[in-house]
Amino acid sequence: MKRILFLLVIGGALFTASCTKRYEVVQPNVTVTAPIASSDWGTANGGLTDTVFITTNQISSYLRDNGLVAVALTFDQGNSYEPIPFVYNNVNFSYIYGKGGIILYAQSADGTQVIPVPAASVAKITLIPAN
Repeated sequence: MKRILFLLVIGGALFTASCTKRYEVVQPNVTVTAPIASSDWGTANGGLTDTVFITTNQISSYLRDNGLVAVALTFDQGNSYEPIPFVYNNVNFSYIYGKGGIILYAQSADGTQVIPVPAASVAKITLIPAN
């Protein structure tokens, strides 16, 4: 009787201790840069908003729906990057993204004043996939 009970306990322990191996596929982030000239900016809302479109073919429907796109700007040839959203020289920078591109927005910090055309810069775009 003790042997049967011992075998049942050992068998139960082996059965409950078995596990399924799962292999997670890590998708690396991708970073691309895009130079933005002052002449690339266009105005809207009577000059209250400046916009620029950055073609980013790496943004797929899947990335748009399941991942994240982070954007940072540099105005000093890459010595430092400021993640968007941020305010620089009383200009608020923000962005939206969709399949195939990003739209950057520049407005006065309070949204009521016409701003000068933003200076030339470089956008660093980080594509962060997720599942």
